[in-house]
Amino acid sequence: MKYDNEYYILRENSESGAYMLGQCMDSDEGLEHLMSIHSIRRRVLGPGKVKVSHGDMNNFKPFDYHETAEQLVSEKFRQVLLPFNLPGVDFYQTDIIHNNSVWHDHYFMHIWNHYSVIHKGRSKIDGTYRNDDFILEELSLDENVLDKIPLEKRLVFTLEEKPKFLFHETVVKALRDANVTGVSFIRVHEWSIGSTFDDELYDSL
Repeated sequence: MKYDNEYYILRENSESGAYMLGQCMDSDEGLEHLMSIHSIRRRVLGPGKVKVSHGDMNNFKPFDYHETAEQLVSEKFRQVLLPFNLPGVDFYQTDIIHNNSVWHDHYFMHIWNHYSVIHKGRSKIDGTYRNDDFILEELSLDENVLDKIPLEKRLVFTLEEKPKFLFHETVVKALRDANVTGVSFIRVHEWSIGSTFDDELYDSL
């Protein structure tokens, strides 16, 4: 359980989660590959475009963090992460378009540090690990795997299983200190499949 207290899962909070955003038809085609576990820099030639499809349409204003196919973050959020010089993390400028308003200062964050690091003895699942046929109910990280990965390559990474986005406590502290909006944080050891719906848990640091 060495790392269960050091890593946080990022999710939308109830404010940003009240809206659903998705890519527009004229968004750069390369951004269809945001789920890739390798760089997509050569595929992305232009800006992304996102529209709001659900929520209080009359009062929408972007938050610093939204989840779509991947993570959509503001320039403020990006500036917090840049000093960490994160390998395996790229940002692609994306416009949020809503009615007659366009916000240019957002980015799709593509994380292609991708690891299978759940501890199969301590984590709890519904199903079987055979053929990856399971739902993860409680998560514990495998220190034997993470110890072999340099810290700079695991400050921010994606988990092969859900929940997906994991951030080291040093990065989370920087984000919290910057008061970014729209995002919730929960320590790995506090997470369970039921806590997905409990925003109060996400505030502990």
